[in-house]
Amino acid sequence: MKNAAHHQGLSEQQVQENRTRYGVNILTPPEKEPLWKQFLEKFSDPIIKILLVALLLSVGVACYQFLTGAESASVFLEPAGILAAILLLGAVSYWMFPQFYIEHFCNGPQSEAQFDLASDWVERYGPTLEPEERAELDEQMAEEITAFDTQITAIPEAAAAGLTDYKSFLSFRGDYLNGIRNTDGQADMDVEALLYRVYGGTNWYRIEALADTLETYDTQEDHRALIVSNRQQLAQPEAMVRREAELASSDMTHSLLPSSVKYSTQEYGKDLAVWCVLSIVLLLSPTLVRDRLRNTRPMQWASRQGRSVLNVQMGAALLSALVLAVVNITVYVIPFLAQGPLQFAACGLDGIWEWGTPWFDWTYGTYLLVLAGLILALSLGAAGLTAFLSQYSGNYIAMLLNAVPLFVAVGVVLGSWLLDRPFTFRPLWDGYGPWVPKGAEAVAAAVLLALGLGLCALACRRQRKRELMTQINF
Repeated sequence: MKNAAHHQGLSEQQVQENRTRYGVNILTPPEKEPLWKQFLEKFSDPIIKILLVALLLSVGVACYQFLTGAESASVFLEPAGILAAILLLGAVSYWMFPQFYIEHFCNGPQSEAQFDLASDWVERYGPTLEPEERAELDEQMAEEITAFDTQITAIPEAAAAGLTDYKSFLSFRGDYLNGIRNTDGQADMDVEALLYRVYGGTNWYRIEALADTLETYDTQEDHRALIVSNRQQLAQPEAMVRREAELASSDMTHSLLPSSVKYSTQEYGKDLAVWCVLSIVLLLSPTLVRDRLRNTRPMQWASRQGRSVLNVQMGAALLSALVLAVVNITVYVIPFLAQGPLQFAACGLDGIWEWGTPWFDWTYGTYLLVLAGLILALSLGAAGLTAFLSQYSGNYIAMLLNAVPLFVAVGVVLGSWLLDRPFTFRPLWDGYGPWVPKGAEAVAAAVLLALGLGLCALACRRQRKRELMTQINF
């Protein structure tokens, strides 16, 4: 009964007494930066820098064409559009941006502890933790507990509660959590504050991550066998069952790749894919529309290039998209890799800390290259579709109406799907539908690329036929 009462919280009288003695439990909010300053800070973003370079180049070309008399003042509409895109993206980036996955590469203290431990082990043992190396972790656990015993004695609140070492703290924490489960679930905020004070003031999270690793490693064989058995009982595809059996006996199961690294890579890759498609759609949408609006196509047909002028334009559009995609990937990958994931480049995708079942025996380094390839294929496919739609758009409004659904379909929907744990066991969409077969992501990217390039080739062929018919009729 005493324990049950202990977890019911403070009475109203006790609350008022504590407020009188200690003050109101409200944190002093930190001083906020002005909104204008926060907005301007977004222009240091890699995306904005890329567009600023494009703006400067576009303004330079426009000034040259205007001053030489080659174009009218309307040539400055394109730089104005790029400037509008910069301002829009700066505003969007104000609220949402993949920078989160850089600042919080390992999201949470438990993930940070796992990453730190894995970094140390990779340096000491290589990409895998073999059974003969596993015994050394018991010694490391003993050292971590000894360090905890020293650290907890420096916390006055813990000493006042009689918590002097790891054993006593573990017992205290267990009794408290069991008490919550056995009662109505009402937490004691004083005890909660004490627990988190100890968590933050000691190496508790390292001990938890190490203990989880040891338990997972020691039970891996039985766990893998259970997974194979469950897939068989659920009558899942035979290919998946065979792959699970292969991994159960593979050295990849001892890989030291942290789950936080795989998760951050996935989420960052999805945001990068969406941005690559968006930037390419913005870049290429107005290109061929200008020729139609200025009625320059008859003059192009009469030039030396003649029928091949559209081939050159399409080729230039696709090359520009490729360059832009490579620049985007380079600019975004550098700060991401600066967080240290490349130290796990030789580690297999499936390891001690499970995160989906991979179809292929790739290392993390190979996986990064595959993701870059998917993003490039997605970008070029989007470029081909954009150039095709631009060719058949009568004005900018029509092109905009085509570009928006194109970006949503290719960038937001397909891009997010392709980079969502690609080449691993997963259902078709967000936990629903049939299982995605082996290599389906590569097939989808190849189909999109072929569709984009094929439509560009079709547009060029139709343009040549139209010109020939025009000449014959003439």
